[in-house]
Amino acid sequence: MPREVQVGEADRDGGHRFGLNTATDENDAGRQNTEEDREVRTTLRRAHGVAFPLSDGDSPRLLRAWGVAVDGTVATCCNGEVTAEDEQGVGMGSLVPLSSNLPDDARELAAALRSLFEGLGVSVRRYAARRHRDAGSISRFLNGTRVPSWDFVSDLINDVAEVQGRAPTVEAMEHVRGLHRTALEKSGAPQHRLQVLEDQLAEADIRSVRSSVLVKALEQALADAQHRVSNLEVQIRQLHGHQGRQDASTDQILQVYEDQVLGLRRERQSLLEQVDALADQLRDAHNRRVEAEKRCEELERQLVAAEEQWSVDNTSDLPGLASTEEFDAPLDVYREASDSRSSGSAVREVSKRLNQAYTFTNFVIGECNRFAHSAALAMAGESAGHQLLYVYGPSAVGKTHLLHAIGQHVLTRRQGARVEYVSAEEFTNSFVQAARAGSIGEFRRRYRSADVLLVDDVQFFSGKDVTQEEFFHTFNALHTANKHIVISADRPPMQIPSLAAHLLNRLEGGLAVQIEPPDLSTRAGIIRAKLGRENISFSEEVVDLIAQKVQRNVRELEGALARVNALATLNREPVSTSLAEKVLSMLVPDRQPLRGEETLRLILEQTAEYFGLTTTDLCGSERSRVLVTARQMAMYLCRELTDLLPTEIGSHFGGRAGDVVLHAENKVRALMMERRAIYNQISELTQRVKNSAEFSVM
Repeated sequence: MPREVQVGEADRDGGHRFGLNTATDENDAGRQNTEEDREVRTTLRRAHGVAFPLSDGDSPRLLRAWGVAVDGTVATCCNGEVTAEDEQGVGMGSLVPLSSNLPDDARELAAALRSLFEGLGVSVRRYAARRHRDAGSISRFLNGTRVPSWDFVSDLINDVAEVQGRAPTVEAMEHVRGLHRTALEKSGAPQHRLQVLEDQLAEADIRSVRSSVLVKALEQALADAQHRVSNLEVQIRQLHGHQGRQDASTDQILQVYEDQVLGLRRERQSLLEQVDALADQLRDAHNRRVEAEKRCEELERQLVAAEEQWSVDNTSDLPGLASTEEFDAPLDVYREASDSRSSGSAVREVSKRLNQAYTFTNFVIGECNRFAHSAALAMAGESAGHQLLYVYGPSAVGKTHLLHAIGQHVLTRRQGARVEYVSAEEFTNSFVQAARAGSIGEFRRRYRSADVLLVDDVQFFSGKDVTQEEFFHTFNALHTANKHIVISADRPPMQIPSLAAHLLNRLEGGLAVQIEPPDLSTRAGIIRAKLGRENISFSEEVVDLIAQKVQRNVRELEGALARVNALATLNREPVSTSLAEKVLSMLVPDRQPLRGEETLRLILEQTAEYFGLTTTDLCGSERSRVLVTARQMAMYLCRELTDLLPTEIGSHFGGRAGDVVLHAENKVRALMMERRAIYNQISELTQRVKNSAEFSVM
C-alpha cells in the first residue's frame, strides 16, 4: 500500500513537496529517473486502475502533476494538484483542539462536523475555495465557536456522501440535525421558530405554494404565446414582402394569419392580467403570513406567561407534600360553628369543586360496580341506612366518580345542605397551613359543619399521626351530629399501613363496598358513553377491539380512546380496526410490576434522554418552554402508563401537587388532537418506555 506523503517535505535543494531527491549529477539523475518511472507506472495502475503512457524520459517534476512520487508514494492532495496551500503546509492547521469551555451542545456539533470533514480528505482552505466560502468561518464552525447554518451542514454531508460513493443514512441525518437544532436552541437565536407555530401557518404556506405554481405555469404559457407571436410576425413580414407578386388567395391567407395574431395578442393580454392579479394575491398572502407569524409569537409569549402564573398560583394554593411535614404543635381550642350559614354561597363553592360530568346518570353500571352504585345512591337519598360509606378498589375504576355523584345529588335534592369534598392530600395540606397560620378554628368549622363529608384516597393518611388524630375528631363530630361521611381508598381499612387503631375501628364500622376492574361488557358500555358525551362516532368493531385490549381500568380506556381519535383526526381518516390496533400495540404490556414506580423511573429517564435533559431538570423548578413541555409529557405518560395517584406522581416531580399533574394530563391530551408533532412525540416516548420495560423484565 503506498505511503502517504507528509505535506511540507522537501529535498536538500529545496525541491518539490513530494519528497523527491534531486540527483547531484546528470548520470545519477538519469538512472534514478529510469527506476522511478517503473515504480510510477506500477503505482498509477494500482491507484487509478489504468495504464498511463509515461515514457522513460519523464522527470519527477512532470510526475508530480499525477500526485505520484518516484519512490512509489502517493500525494495527499486531490487530483495530484500542487497548490500554494499545500506548499505552505496548511492542511488542517487552521483547526485547534476543541476548548473545554465550550457548551456541551456546541462541542457535540463541532465534533460531528469534524468527523464529517475528515471524510473529505482536504484542507479547510481547499474546501472553502471549492465551495466559495470563507475559510475562517469554516474553521470557526469546526472549532465550535460559531453555529453554522443548516445549508453549510447539508453541503458538507452531501460532499462526504459524494466522496464515499453512498448516501448518508436517515439515522445519521437525524442525529446531525438534532445536534444542529439543539445548538441553535441553546444559542438563543430568535430566527428559529418553534415547530408548534408551523401548523398555524400551514394554510398560508399552501396558498403561497399553489399561487407560485400557477404563476410559473402562466409565465410558461405566456412565453409560449410570445414565441408563437414572434414566429407569426416573421411569417407575416415574409408574406408582405411578396404581396405584390401574390394573388387574392394570398391576401386571404394573410388575413387568416392576422386574425390568429390578433387572437394570440388578446390571449397574451389576458395572461398578463392574470399574472398581475396572481402577483397581487401573492403579496397579500405574504402579508397575511407575516401578520400571522407575529400574532403566533405574541400568543406564544402570552401562553408561557399564563402557564408560569398558573403554576405560581397553583403552588401557593396547593403546596406539594414533599415540603410539608407532620408536626405535633398544640391545637387551638375548637370553636363550634355558628348556626347562621350562607347556604347559597356554600353550594356555589362546592359545586365548583365537584366535576359536573361525574353524575349517577353518567355512571356505567355493570356486575363489577352494581352494589357500590346502589349503596352510593342510597347514601345520597333522604333516608340513608348508614352514616359511613367506605368505597374501595384499584385505581381508576370509578370511586371518585361515585363521590362526586353523591355530592351533586345531595346539593340538587336537599335544599340548604352543605357538602364538603376533599382529597386526603388536600385535607392534610389545609390542616398544616391552618396550624401554622393559627386558624385551626376556621379549618374545623369548615369540615365539622358539613352535612355530607366526601374524603377521597384516605390511604394517604398512612403514617401521618397528627393528621389522623384531627380526622378522627372530625369524624366523631360528624358522627355524633348524625351527619354522613363517604370515604374512598384503594384497599380495605385493615390493609392501610400505619393507621391508628381507633381510626381503623371507625372506618370498619361503616358499610364497605368494593369496586372491581370493569368486565368486558362494562368496558364497552364505558366506551360508548364516552363517545356519546363527546359526539364521536366509532364502529362497534373498534369499540369491541378497544374493550378487549384495554382491561385494567377506566383511565386506560379513556387514554386509548384519546390516542385513537387523535391519530384519526390528524390523518383525516375514519377510525378503523387497523388504526386502533396500531395505536393499542404501542401501549406498555399489561404487567403488574411495570405499573408502579419502576415504570415512572423509566418514563423520567426516557423523556430526559429524548429532549436532551436530565431527570433533575424534569423534577426541578426551571420553567423554560422546552422543559415545561417535556415535564408535562412525562406527567401525562405517568398517568397513562402507571397506576399511581396524581399525588404520588407529583411527589416524584419535585413535590408538585396532584392538580398540577391533572392539568398536565388534560393539556397534553388536548394538544395531541391538534398537533401531529405532539402526538408523534408521545407515541415515540411510549414505544421507548415499552422497549425499556420489556428489556428490564428479560
